[in-house]
Formats: sequence, structure tokens, C-alpha cells
Amino acid sequence: MKKKSLTGMAALAMSLILTVSLTGCGNGGAGEESASASEGQSQIQASGSEKESVQQSSSQEEKTVITVWTGARHDLELRQKQIEEFNASNDMGIEIDYVVQTDNLSNMLTMAASSGQSPDIFCTGANDKLQQYKDAGLIQPLNPYITDTERTVLDIENNSYEGGNVLGDEIYFMPTSRRSGSRLIYNKELSEKAGIQPPATLDEVVSAAKALTQAGEGTAYGVIFPGQSSPFERWLEGIAELSGVKPYDYAAGRYEFSGYKPILEAVRQMFQDGSVFPGSTSMKIDPTRTQFAEGNVGMYGNASQEVGVLTEQFPARIEWGVAKLPTIDGTVKGCITSVPENGWVMTLQAKDPEKAWEVIKYLSSEKVLVEYVEAGYGLAISDYIAEKVDNSKIGRMADFAETGGYDSMYPLMPPVSPEGETYRDALWSACQPDGPDIDAIIETLNKTYNDALDKEIKRGKIKRLVIENYDPLNPGKGTAVYLSE
Repeated sequence: MKKKSLTGMAALAMSLILTVSLTGCGNGGAGEESASASEGQSQIQASGSEKESVQQSSSQEEKTVITVWTGARHDLELRQKQIEEFNASNDMGIEIDYVVQTDNLSNMLTMAASSGQSPDIFCTGANDKLQQYKDAGLIQPLNPYITDTERTVLDIENNSYEGGNVLGDEIYFMPTSRRSGSRLIYNKELSEKAGIQPPATLDEVVSAAKALTQAGEGTAYGVIFPGQSSPFERWLEGIAELSGVKPYDYAAGRYEFSGYKPILEAVRQMFQDGSVFPGSTSMKIDPTRTQFAEGNVGMYGNASQEVGVLTEQFPARIEWGVAKLPTIDGTVKGCITSVPENGWVMTLQAKDPEKAWEVIKYLSSEKVLVEYVEAGYGLAISDYIAEKVDNSKIGRMADFAETGGYDSMYPLMPPVSPEGETYRDALWSACQPDGPDIDAIIETLNKTYNDALDKEIKRGKIKRLVIENYDPLNPGKGTAVYLSE
């Protein structure tokens, strides 16, 4: 049996959007699918995905090109400026080629590694793919390069998440910013017309969605869900977390889904009431954002990345507000996941590790991080950075700042591969008005996930995680116990 402190264990789902290569002077375009190639650019194939590559001057041949992949586009304008500054000023013979991938970044990385075409660096947040990346021979630890400066600026001691960005003593990346937990984002104008306030309970969500739809008079609807882009994860899981509900019972060391039942019933009721924007189930995330920005939706949920979305990517035409997510009964019984993100990972195929580290060091520097927070793209990863930030510059990001002490991190759940649907897909299907029986779905998930857990433990692939003195209001406290049975 092994015990380990819970300082730092977390999970994350990445949002993956567009491919644009910025080598000093690239152009980023709006829209979900792609950016238009500007004059003087050429389109090429890179690891099975289209990208735009800015043609370089002859001086490029004398420099070491460090290729950086990311899945985020919302911060592209600032990143372009920062990359241009580095490329123009560094005296180390380094040129950054910054690529924003259109396709699933994880799959792209796997394909690139198998063909010897990995980037030198890629961007990620604390997530459950770290062990997979290591086992695939894709990544390398940064311990030999990290100095006291990075430890102070990034508060590495308090931002190390076992299985998320750290495996044992090996640090594979340092998060450089933080994404808030999910919030309720609402149309103030439509809410005023409907005569409602942001809901505090599930019952109030259902009634508010109905009132907003009525006030919309056939044009606007109460809520919208990105049915093809992790709809359950965007904010329904946040409602569950604040209500003290997680897929995994940390005290018992078992998967348990029964707590989700009232949430599934509430969403199904909103569909039955006609309160959900038509076509939601077939939409990806950007079209749902567009509908909200145009004033056609009363409320939806997401985290702090929506600041860049609603102010730059799809500027809102309506006045919008941000509120804490509701809970099942109006009582907060747990924390909501706040994600450490924008970590820069060095791959094993990095052509020049020393120069790749210089790029990571720059992207993790005080100047770059303060700019990032002040531009409203993320929350400070450390008190050190928070003290350097001019809060008068962060704009709408202030609406997503931690409130009430409920933003936190949860231990990483034991990874399993159950038969049948994943729990997020199954729970979303149970939300549909013509979906399967909710009790049957929950019973099936409890069986398939715990059968898979028991099987993996017996095979010695994972261990059962039990948290002694587990408290969902303080999920980082207590002691993790890893059991082999």
C-alpha cells in the first residue's frame, strides 16, 4: 500500500481548434474551421493536417527552427505578438514556428511521433494522457533545465499534479496559467425581459430556461448545449461538482454515478419544454458561442476561456453577465474543477533540447505570463504573477476570478476502459427527451466502470485510489492511499 499527499492531482479535457503556423509574422483568422491564407503564404500538409506556413526570409536558414504545437486559438493575437518579439530579439539563433492545430492534438501528436515528425514543443494542461505520452516515448522530463526562477515564478511546488503534469519525481511541464471552473454565462438583456435572475438551483434552471424561451418569442431560447463538443463536461459536470457529486467516490474507492440523476432529469425536462436552442445536439462549441453572441440564447456554461471568445473571437452583440453555477438544491457541497493549463512539453524528438528549453523558458517567463493575464486570457498561476498583474487591465476575466473559495483541483480518477459508452457520452444520451431510461443508464455505468476498475487492478495495471478524510470542499487535502486489491 502506498500513501501520497494530494498536493496536485488533476484532470483536464483539451479544447482543440485550428491550425496556423506563425513564424515571426503569421496571420490568424476568425471562424472555427480555418484561417484564410494571406498573400505570400503557402499551404502544406503536416502530419495529416492542413496548416498555413508563413514563408521565411533567407536568414531563416541560419537559425534553428523550434516548432511549437498548440490546440488553442482564442489567444492567437497575443501569442503572435510574443512570438514575433522573441524571433526578432533573441541572439541564440532560434526561430519559433508556432502551429495551432485544427484536429485533435493528442491524435496528431501520436501520428507525428510514429512518423518521426513530432514538434519540438507542444502545449497542454494537467490531464490524464501524461502516462500515455510517456509510454509512447513522446515526451521528456524538464528537471535538468528547471531553475529556481521557474520554481518561484510558476510556484512549481504547489502546481505539481501527480499523473497530470508530474510522474513521480519527473516534471514534464509547468502550468503557466489557470482556467477557472465553469460559470453560468447569461444574456442580461433577455434575462431582464424575462424578469429573472441567474438561477441558484436545478429547478430554477428549468423554470428560467422556460421563461427565457418565452421572452425570446421564437427567436431566442433559454439554453444551448454543444452536443458534439463535450456538452456534459462544459457545465453540467460543474453543477454536479458544486453539489458534491463526482463520477468517483474517493472515500470508497469505487465509481458511483447515481448522484447525476437529478441533473439528467432537469436537462431532459428542458428539452421537453422546448427551452433548448433547436439543433443543439448536432452543434460543435463555436456555433453555440455564435448563437449566444448574437443574442439568440439566454444562458450557457463554460470557463474563463470564454472571455477571449466573447470579446475577440465572436464579439457579443448583447450585454452578458457571469454568475456562479447553480447546484442541485442551492447548497454548495463541493469544489468546481479549476484547470492549470498552458504547460509547454518538450518532446523526445526535439532537434535541439537546449534551444527548445530557451523557448519554454521564454513562454514561461514573468513578462509573457503577466501579459497573458492582463490580456484576459487566463488567471494567474501563482501569487508571484498575481502580484505583478495590473488588475485594471484584465477586463472581463475579473468576472471569472475565483469566488467563494470553490475553485480547486480534484485527485485524478483511476483511468479505466469500460465496455460500452464512456460516462460522459452515456450521461448526455440520458439527457435527451427520447433517451434511454435514466436509472438503467446509471446502473449500467456503475457496473461497467467498476468491473473495468476491478479488472485493471487484478491485472496490476492500476491501483485503487482511496482518499482518507476526503472532503469535496477541500479535495486537495487528505491522504491518497493506493491499494492493489
